[in-house]
Amino acid sequence: MKYLLTALWTIICIGVLAYSHITWNKQTSVQAVVSEPTPTVEQDSNELNVDDKYLELAANWPESAKEQLKLSLKDSTPFNILFVGSSALQWGEEVTTSLNESFGSDRITTEVHTYDLTSNDFIAENKQIELAAKKAQLIVIEPFLLNDNGEFTIDESLANLTKIIEDIKVESPDSTFILQPSYPIYLPKYYATQVQALKDYAVANNLTYLDHWTAWPATDNSEIKNYLIEGQNGPNEQGTQVWTQFLVEYFVKK
Repeated sequence: MKYLLTALWTIICIGVLAYSHITWNKQTSVQAVVSEPTPTVEQDSNELNVDDKYLELAANWPESAKEQLKLSLKDSTPFNILFVGSSALQWGEEVTTSLNESFGSDRITTEVHTYDLTSNDFIAENKQIELAAKKAQLIVIEPFLLNDNGEFTIDESLANLTKIIEDIKVESPDSTFILQPSYPIYLPKYYATQVQALKDYAVANNLTYLDHWTAWPATDNSEIKNYLIEGQNGPNEQGTQVWTQFLVEYFVKK
């Protein structure tokens, strides 16, 4: 009886060990299959990560512009930005360089169009029609407020801005618009009223407004004269750099 129980116990132990060994092999096999990556999925993930990187750089942009950027990345076509305004726009080269270094010149193209015109003259010469033909996805406008100062009321200037945007949208309905004022001056008086009205216009029309004045000395601080050329007829090198840096930090979020 003793030998019989011993033999029976031995058989049971061997059976348990055999079952455990078989079960372990099955689990190891399943884990190996699950953890094995597929090359196709890994490649797709890398491509998505590249696009995500560019969209992160464009995080400050209006949503409609970011959607257009997604389409450009998907189609491998350049995303075109137009900067439009008065001759005070002297930062185009530096902003373009920053965009190209961050996104690549094959993904982002820029054009700077400056005019020594009032908003009335701009429309009379059909400059907005020329811009519409560019089919740019993003258009940044400094709408000639200083040029209009003393010539037209702010209501007239804003009416002209509305026409410029509407005429461009006829030819390029997917274009996104961003507004910005020209450079600040010391004790701007009516010019300050114009700029505030432009800011209000942007809010009312759901347009992005780049308030770069916040990066300059206050307009009631005489220090701001150090950022302007004589007679306050434009920004000097220091003023241009302040404006440039503001735009670079907006268009390339880091």
